[in-house]
Amino acid sequence: MRTRVETRGRNRMPPGVIFVPWFDASQLINKVTLDATDPISKQTDFKKCAVKIVPVA
Repeated sequence: MRTRVETRGRNRMPPGVIFVPWFDASQLINKVTLDATDPISKQTDFKKCAVKIVPVA
């Protein structure tokens, strides 16, 4: 699944790190994360996915 999220950069994150709020009902970020499950805890692995970040203008 592919999606697009537009935002403004406000703070400097370490290289290789992004943050997306999980509580915005209009974005449904969990729909674009991995559907993998941790083999030990059996919890869904919602905290990893591939991203591409590009400047808008």
